[in-house]
Amino acid sequence: EISEIAENLQRISGTEDHTLFHEGCFEFDVPKLPIEVKEMKNHILSRQLARSVQNEHAYRFPTSPIPNGDDAVRFRLSPDSPPDVHFNGIASPDVLSLHVPSKTPDAETQFTVDDAELSLRFNTAMSPDITSPKNRVIEYQRVCIGGDDASGATEDDLQEAAVALMKSMELREKYMRASLQKNGRIVKRYLKMAKEGLQPPRKDCYYNAPATDKEHPIHPPEFTGDPFEVKHWPETLAVSVSFEKGIAQLKSLNKTTLLPNLPTFTLEEFIRDEKTMRMFVASGPLKSFAYRRLCYLSSKFALHNLLNEGGETLEQKNVPHRDFYNIRKVDTHVHAASCMNQKHLLRFIKKCIRTRQDDYVCLNKATGEPLTLKQLMEHLGITAYEMNIDNLDVHADRNTFHRFDKFNAKYNPIGQSQLREVFLKTDNYCKGAFFAHVLKEVFSDLEESKYQNAEPRLSIYGKTRDEWDDLAKWAINFRVYSPNIRWIVQVPRLYDVYKSKGVVGTFQDMIENIFQPLFEVTLDPTSHPELHAFLEHVSAFDSVDDESKVDLVHFDYGIPIADQWDRHENPPYAYYIFYMYANIAVLNQLRQHRGMHVFAFRPHCGEAGSVSHLISTFLLAESINHGLLLRKAPVLQYLFYLCQIGLAMSPLSNNSLFLEYHRNPLIDFLSRGLHVCLSTDDPLQFHFTKEPLMEEYSIAAQVWKLSFTDMCELARNSVLISGFPDVVKSHWLGLNYWREEEGVASNDITRTNLPNIRVAYRHETLTNELHLIIRAALDVRRNGDPSTMGLCSSPLHVIASNFLQMNHLSNGLSCEGYDGDEEEIGN
Repeated sequence: EISEIAENLQRISGTEDHTLFHEGCFEFDVPKLPIEVKEMKNHILSRQLARSVQNEHAYRFPTSPIPNGDDAVRFRLSPDSPPDVHFNGIASPDVLSLHVPSKTPDAETQFTVDDAELSLRFNTAMSPDITSPKNRVIEYQRVCIGGDDASGATEDDLQEAAVALMKSMELREKYMRASLQKNGRIVKRYLKMAKEGLQPPRKDCYYNAPATDKEHPIHPPEFTGDPFEVKHWPETLAVSVSFEKGIAQLKSLNKTTLLPNLPTFTLEEFIRDEKTMRMFVASGPLKSFAYRRLCYLSSKFALHNLLNEGGETLEQKNVPHRDFYNIRKVDTHVHAASCMNQKHLLRFIKKCIRTRQDDYVCLNKATGEPLTLKQLMEHLGITAYEMNIDNLDVHADRNTFHRFDKFNAKYNPIGQSQLREVFLKTDNYCKGAFFAHVLKEVFSDLEESKYQNAEPRLSIYGKTRDEWDDLAKWAINFRVYSPNIRWIVQVPRLYDVYKSKGVVGTFQDMIENIFQPLFEVTLDPTSHPELHAFLEHVSAFDSVDDESKVDLVHFDYGIPIADQWDRHENPPYAYYIFYMYANIAVLNQLRQHRGMHVFAFRPHCGEAGSVSHLISTFLLAESINHGLLLRKAPVLQYLFYLCQIGLAMSPLSNNSLFLEYHRNPLIDFLSRGLHVCLSTDDPLQFHFTKEPLMEEYSIAAQVWKLSFTDMCELARNSVLISGFPDVVKSHWLGLNYWREEEGVASNDITRTNLPNIRVAYRHETLTNELHLIIRAALDVRRNGDPSTMGLCSSPLHVIASNFLQMNHLSNGLSCEGYDGDEEEIGN
């Protein structure tokens, strides 16, 4: 029957190559003669059967619209058409309908794009693209859900959830765009298409890269010369910096100096957006919808593994030379003061006692006279011979579980804060010489391993404005550099400590101490030359402290702004996060204007404490560290998945502090497709070997029975989340790694050892979820719901108030303080 229909169509069209047999488009022309309805049904049936025979995936037809002609017969996906057409025997919520254009002369000139047409164009544009040569060759067993209602929710619940989810994603995109941070390219593409209703133009690569792998080797070119030599020294910009209400304000000193368009967010605006997100997260129907979708994603991945695990393994076996051991891995969350293991630190201290015992290392607190290392050890009453792992006492044990105070005490070798000051600080009497030496030994181990990299954290406290210059001079004077590392600067949330000691007067004083030197060096690099050189190796900011501390002040309207916060209580978590974000956003805009690289914001979040912390970082942070509490908040977990927000998780650290290993949600996050990677956090306290990152991978693989595909996916995610330059990532992952919205085209299996089957599955699953949500949101607009019309223009508080009335909520999250599992929340 297929052959007969094909011959008839070829005879009618007068060509040997009919459009029917192209992996073509939704719209195509049939020349010369019209096709009868019955023949059209055979036409559709033939395509269905042909695709079944070829064992192809039941994708909708790809989109490449052809201009309409007078005799054109157009096929278009229409939600209003009767559900009588199926692909490969699988019903689709979008079905084909036959539209024959009018023969009137002005038919085309009278054509307008209404809401229905906008939805149709969106449906066609958002369908998975299998016309890409690379995507078409990826054949694997796909799991497809058919039917008019494939979401598992009622139409009202689906539309209500879709509008709230889309609003949430738009809120995050607003803050990411203002601060020049990276948001998921796929979700950005979908939001833009939902707003415009059209396929956005495809952008070129960020830089001009060689076209062949031979010209672009897997190893970046080795750097020769001084790593702190900077060639870009822009001229001084005639701009003054002042801080008003805790946020940097730039003012031009003359009429010729142009300033970038700076973000103008206020604390009140963020509180409004944060409260809107609270109401979304606490919505009962939205929690049920998100929980169902997350369970569906887990089940779908389980089926994918059953059907395609062998194919993924075969792909890896066919890749020459590459395996898990020689692909790039980045430890995206590790603290510099604890990046070595306990045996390494013990050997280093003993060596220093033997070889540098006459170096002056600290001051005698009683007399004020300098002490040598030998005198310090005699004062402490211990010799190098007596020291061992047990009395060094830096490793976490069962007594540190839910005791962050005891964990912090583990940073003191032999329980002596003086030894921490001498060996693990940059701003001590010996100018951080010992700390620099031990770090260079750790970095040497990384370089020897060749494929392991790290992003260690260094601290800036905000006590004085000299901290940045001191840190930069320490790094440059001791040549603390490695091509395998990028620095991240962490800011501890210790305002209450500084206030009690009289170091700062208001919270704005702390903010100024942190950011004033950064604005000064950006406007005039010669004012802080060492800092200008050091910042070339800094990729992000972090915010750290014990999240389990209860916020004594509620984050709500009426909270004092930064220059009025002179009380002794510590500000809430969201308060810290907002003011750090707001100043990073202004700084990034200025640095981009000056031709300098920008910084990401990647705070600790979701390890303990309130679920509301995750709301703040969902809006303001590029990625986060930990994220354990996402298991208690299905709406936020689903949003983190849709936006592909990076999660650097440390199961061994969590096991000693807050959550047993077998309860860690990392394996659930991975199966559902969240952008998760493994990190070490504190090897000094939690690990035993000289390769702590490999220790994390090996234990996770044993406990959760991870396949090599899973481990390679985690490793690739770690590189994507990291702050290494795009040029370096292109060597590690492939020239097109940044084209994540194109699926398999972004993966180079010869570099990542990640099977294209896994990449295709992740891409198709994510795009299907986004398609489901945004299509439902467009349907709401098309149907004219007054509370949700104008998805990109209506005030958010209208929708938030609807959820408020529906759930009778007063304030806060219904899941805060809950210590159960996500399954119980779903029930």
